[in-house]
Amino acid sequence: MTAIDDGSFEIKVDFERGAGDPARVFRTMSGLIEAIQSLDNHLAISINVSIQSKLILEDIEVGSIKAKLKNIIEAIPDEPLKKGEIKQLVGHFLYMAKHKVIDWCSEKKEIKDREELKQLEGDILQLAEKTDINHLPAYAPIKTETLLADINLIQESLQYLGEGDNAVYTSPEGLSKFNPKLSVSQNMVRDILTRETIQTTGIRILKVKKPDYLGISKWSFKYMGHPIEASISDANWLSRFQNRMELVQPGDSIKANVQEIVSYGYDGEIVHTDYEVLEVIEVLHAPQIVQGDLLEE
Repeated sequence: MTAIDDGSFEIKVDFERGAGDPARVFRTMSGLIEAIQSLDNHLAISINVSIQSKLILEDIEVGSIKAKLKNIIEAIPDEPLKKGEIKQLVGHFLYMAKHKVIDWCSEKKEIKDREELKQLEGDILQLAEKTDINHLPAYAPIKTETLLADINLIQESLQYLGEGDNAVYTSPEGLSKFNPKLSVSQNMVRDILTRETIQTTGIRILKVKKPDYLGISKWSFKYMGHPIEASISDANWLSRFQNRMELVQPGDSIKANVQEIVSYGYDGEIVHTDYEVLEVIEVLHAPQIVQGDLLEE
């Protein structure tokens, strides 16, 4: 393929004709464009917080579906280098960093731990330092949480592809194949981002939004003004509820012994909270609303 100049690159989706939902191709392309835009913005910040990048669509080709896009480098910092030189350096870095991320993903079936991501962060940081835009060692590695979120966006876009489909990213620096088989589960994301967990148990009042009548999923509650989901492990109470010996309707509340497991990230922020109802103490029925006879004055 002829090299693409001036910050241009291509995303190409090859699809098996006559098979599957045709919308899958457009969903994949749309998702990949959004994911690449997000990744570009975060990569640019690792060079200089004042640099911004945006994508413009130059062309679409059919046969396969191919989107020709261009990086536009904005908000150029006031540096000794000429602005044209900075744009070229940033553009080259964005090419190389995206290839690095996509190739890293193509070699894996799953992301096992945080250290794998830290190694990728280090590789991207080395690429940023090679630009020498700042003339000082003032480059920031992309945050693990941000990098994982962008990888997750890419993988979510690829989930629509069928067995005979594939997607590739092409730039003047080469070609990289997207890997739709890489697994990025929510549990994995939580585990990678969690530094420590704190467990507490106590009596809570949970307002019921949606009971689980079949006993195969979590209940939906409202707690401290926020919607939550919680499993109920009180087998005796569940048995009475499923046999209609305990009546619970949406709007009622339960007074219960609740276990909360809060996962904290490396920045001290809450990553996730798990709730489990260990014992149901009492059902608190919502007040009955009595409507008056509309015919009465």
